[in-house]
This record gives sequence, C-alpha cells and structure tokens, in this order.
Amino acid sequence: MMKKIFRNKLNYFIKNGFVEFNSLLDKKECSRLYNKIKNSREWGPKLFQSENKYKLEFKKKPKIKLNPGKGIQNLVDEHNLEFIEKNKSIIDLLNIILGENYKIILSKFVVAVPNNWMPNYVKQRNKKRLISNFNEYIKKEFRDVTYFRGIDYHMDSIDWEKKNNRFITMYIYLNDIDETMSPLNVIKKSHIFGHTSFPHYLKKDKSHSNIEYSPDGKNYTKLKSHKLLGKTGALYIWTSNTLHGTSPSFDDKENFRISLRYLIKRNSKSKGMLDKLVNQKIVGKTRVKKSLYERILK
Repeated sequence: MMKKIFRNKLNYFIKNGFVEFNSLLDKKECSRLYNKIKNSREWGPKLFQSENKYKLEFKKKPKIKLNPGKGIQNLVDEHNLEFIEKNKSIIDLLNIILGENYKIILSKFVVAVPNNWMPNYVKQRNKKRLISNFNEYIKKEFRDVTYFRGIDYHMDSIDWEKKNNRFITMYIYLNDIDETMSPLNVIKKSHIFGHTSFPHYLKKDKSHSNIEYSPDGKNYTKLKSHKLLGKTGALYIWTSNTLHGTSPSFDDKENFRISLRYLIKRNSKSKGMLDKLVNQKIVGKTRVKKSLYERILK
C-alpha cells in the first residue's frame, strides 16, 4: 500500500525534478537531534577565527577539504541516525527511486549563518562577493558541519566532475523553517536540461517566483520557483540536475536553521525510477565535465 502511495506522489517528482514528504519522520526524534546539535557548542560569533588567523592559515595553503567528509571531521558520526536511515518508509521510497542496494555517498549537517554571527572582515568580504560556504572562516575544530548564508542557484552535480547524474539529494529540516530562515528554493522542471555549468543562465522577476532558464544562454524557457517552507521533519528529494538555492537568513533567530543533507547514489546493477523515468526525460548532458565556475577560479 505504501509503495502505491509513493508511486502516486512520485509522479510529481518525475515531472518537476523534486518531491516533498511531510510525515515520514518522527518529529520528536528530529527535534531531539536538533537540540543535541544546538547544545553541542556555542553558536554565534565565537565560531569564527580572527582575520589574522584566517590570513595566516590560508597564506600558502589552498582552500580545500574544509567541509566534513564521509568519516572525516563530520558531526553526523557522533549521532545515531537510524531513525532516518533505517526508517522502513524511507528505505521503500529510496528503493523505488534508486533501486535496491543504493549507497549513501555523504551525509552532513548544514547550518544557516545569521548576519550577526559574522565578524566585520567576513561581512566586508561577503559584500564584495557572496560567500556561499563559510567554513574557511570557521575555527578548525568547528568545521564538522557546513556553514552557509545564501547560495546562488546551482546543481548538486557541480561537485561530481566526470560522474553521471544517477544520484539524488535527500534534505531534511530538523526544525520549523519560515521565510526568515534561509528556506530552500527549487526551480521546477529545471532538471530536464541535464547538467549545465555554473553560473547558470537565469532571468528572475522581482518576486523570483518566475524564472527564465537557458542551458546555453540562447534559448530561454519559463519555469517556476518553489519555496520549501517546511515543518520539523519535512523531507525533500531532488535530482542532481535540479537547480536550487537559498536567500540569506535574518538576524536574531534563536532557533536558526540546522538541516541534514544526504547524497545517495544507485547501485550500478540496480535500476529504479530515477533511471527509468526521470533521466529518460533529460534532453541535455548527463555526465559532468569541469564547471565554468571552477575554470574561472583557476
């Protein structure tokens, strides 16, 4: 019965490149996890290193490996996530999308940074160029989560050069998220163009709800943006080619956003809905080459 319900719901996933579920997870367990993380350190300005220490650390070394990895300085390793990863409904859902024997590539916590956490030197840098990942400014001992504050529209495939798009992102809100807390925005149907290079060709109206998107900067298609305002335990899944981003969070939020992000790929010998129905509709590239963004930086 549950699989039938999933299949009906996932017709939306096939069409739009993402889907949301609001009742698969135990909300009390999500709240407990949120509070454990929140109480694990003093969140705020003390997370950041001084400007002098920042300059000293990165004077010679390149800024690489600053995010938590699988088994590498990752706060998820200190918490029991069986209520998610062994949840029968979620297992059934992922089996439908990815096929059996799927594999978790990476899981990590992501934290939205309010403006009043940032030291002045970071604020000045952020004015000149939007900082999507703050980990290089964070003290080493606290880099076991990913810190962000507003992220341009991008695809998760950007981080997986020379890989195909046979993986999905599963994203879980651990607390109630409103307009002021960097809610995620996804662009419906953007996945059908396959992988395109960052920065993407996008034209937005004032409300940012109507977006024109082009894979090549020539022919634009009108699409809709959808804001993911969810309660504790809300779960979202999107394809590696679905464009998504966030706006900056507001200040003075006692319950700032902490979420849990999974990247999950299918077993090479197993096929699910992603291959049979979603990827078949893609009209663009399905294999990631080096992004324009990376070429600009180099």
